[in-house]
Amino acid sequence: MLAAWLAAAIPLAAAEDHSDPSMKHGAGQVITGVLTEFPKTVVQATMDGPPVVGTAVGILAGVSRALQKTVGGVVEMSQAFDPWGINKRRRR
Repeated sequence: MLAAWLAAAIPLAAAEDHSDPSMKHGAGQVITGVLTEFPKTVVQATMDGPPVVGTAVGILAGVSRALQKTVGGVVEMSQAFDPWGINKRRRR
C-alpha cells in the first residue's frame, strides 16, 4: 500500500516543481503559511505527543513550517513578477 502511494506521489511532486512560477500560487502559499500552518502543526503535535513536550515541539515545528511556506510563496511571487516581459522574451 505504501509503495503504491509513493509511486503515485513522487511523479506528481516532480511535475509540480517544474511548472512556471505563478503569482496566484505564491500568494496562496503565503496565505496558508501565515494562517493555517502554525495552528495546524501545534494542534497535531499536541495530540500526538506528551502534553507539555508535544505542545513545545508543535510550536517550534509550526513556526518553522509557517516560515518555510511563507518564504517559499514570496520567492515564487518574486520569480513570477516580470513587469517588462523579460522572461517571456528569453523563452522564445
